Amino acid sequence: MKLFNKSKIEKEIKELPKGFLTILFDAAISANIKSIAIVGGIVRDLIMKSKNIDYEIIFNDLDIIIEGETTKYVEELQKILGPDQVKIIRNNKTYKTSEIIINNIKIDIASAREETYPIPGENPIVKSSTIKNDLIRRDFNINAMAIELKKYNLIDLFSGYDAINNMRIDFLHELSFLEDPTRIIRASRYTAKLDFNLSNKALSQIKNTIKSWPWDWKIGDKADLAPSGLSIRLKMELELLFKSKDWKNALKNLQKWGGLEIIDFKLQNDKSLLEKISVAKKSNIEPLTALVYESENPLYLAKRLQLSEQQKEIIKGADQLNKSLKNIITSQLYKNWSPSQWTNVLESINISESSFILEICRRNPLKEYLESWLYKWKDIKSPVTGDDLLAQGWQSGPDLGIEIKRQRMQLIDQQNII
Repeated sequence: MKLFNKSKIEKEIKELPKGFLTILFDAAISANIKSIAIVGGIVRDLIMKSKNIDYEIIFNDLDIIIEGETTKYVEELQKILGPDQVKIIRNNKTYKTSEIIINNIKIDIASAREETYPIPGENPIVKSSTIKNDLIRRDFNINAMAIELKKYNLIDLFSGYDAINNMRIDFLHELSFLEDPTRIIRASRYTAKLDFNLSNKALSQIKNTIKSWPWDWKIGDKADLAPSGLSIRLKMELELLFKSKDWKNALKNLQKWGGLEIIDFKLQNDKSLLEKISVAKKSNIEPLTALVYESENPLYLAKRLQLSEQQKEIIKGADQLNKSLKNIITSQLYKNWSPSQWTNVLESINISESSFILEICRRNPLKEYLESWLYKWKDIKSPVTGDDLLAQGWQSGPDLGIEIKRQRMQLIDQQNII
């Protein structure tokens, strides 16, 4: 099927200079590359644009697939354009990919490959193949299309063009979700971004797969033994989801499909999850940190998803705060506490402000006291300093600190009434 030509593509993708695609194709010929094509979301977006003139193509990079070695192809580009014009960002020999920049245009180059999943959810085994076979390994029909750069024919093996017409996304085969559970996160992003629906067949595949839980590892097993598709790659896809301007609708879709059950059952059933994450995001808390904290066992999930040490510390602090507040609620003594008493108690816990914000977002029953300390009481300084007291005749020693703290607490009580 022929929908595009070189001029039309370069016109629609304004970031591409005239003749840029010709350079890419000529380099492939010189490097004895059997075939080269544009692949990925840009193909989908070009089709969307051809159907709706108001559709906005947001260009971030150009995905190229070749039947050959990426390193050899990049070397040929450097010969043609000069080594200074072709900046190599990354080479991944395992997955046979290269990332380069030419004239501020980021290009992701991949050798056509096949993937097999000996263990569902783990990283696949890769071997070189053809462009058509490479499209077969992909996630959805709308992403399994390519425009080859010889005659600019559209390669569409799974009726992706028709799927765009029908605004419906489908997996490519019956084991798609089983092999790579992160595909459900990508599905939620695409449906939210494009305002598409997931096919009934895909929804059944998700529901049946989660119900049968075919992976060797299950929630509750050792966190560090979780397969990549249920741990680190799952985290990476969630981070991409939260970077999207449509993240709220994407998260809604996941809950609607029952998809959050692969992360945590409590998250799946939390009707106020979006609101909590929104509040945290406005307070400069990473949304993924907030999501994990709302789970049944935040520390366990943080370890499973391999969050950063900083994220883990924030979650650990919030969990510590939550336990302390439960003890306070049980005692009921807090009802007569002054602002200074609250300040002493909360500051003795010694955790970051981000941990307080996480617990506030969770709507803790003592939320008003947490907010009062976080946004008022903690910023009140003592009216005197150590130098002031020394000038008044005080002797150096621990009594100075005690007096400075006493006067600070007195000032907090004078300026604040709960």
